[in-house]
Amino acid sequence: MNRLRLFVCLLCIIGIGSACGPVTPYPNMPLDTPHRHVSNGMTFLEMNKSEAALREFNRALELDERYSPAFVGLGLIHGRLGDIETGLSYMKKADQYSRNEEQKNLVEDGYRQLREMKP
Repeated sequence: MNRLRLFVCLLCIIGIGSACGPVTPYPNMPLDTPHRHVSNGMTFLEMNKSEAALREFNRALELDERYSPAFVGLGLIHGRLGDIETGLSYMKKADQYSRNEEQKNLVEDGYRQLREMKP
């Protein structure tokens, strides 16, 4: 009887000990990052939800005031709203703050989209 109790106690201790701590193979990714907000903003922009996209791009800039993709998003929003000049000014900022080849390509794509929006 004592061996059975000891065995059950050991199983409980092992079970409780193994239940504690992270076991997931995926790292916890922060949700409040400029990249994440721009990604959300682009999704909203594709769904024609300009106000939601605008909030996301502005939040990205609150987190990093020189985040080039956020300026691209703002430029595209203004272009879709018919204010091409403001859109171009945001694209210039995006070009100025682009940090790598990927961001430079995004800026070029943004300029291309704005040119296609011109009447």
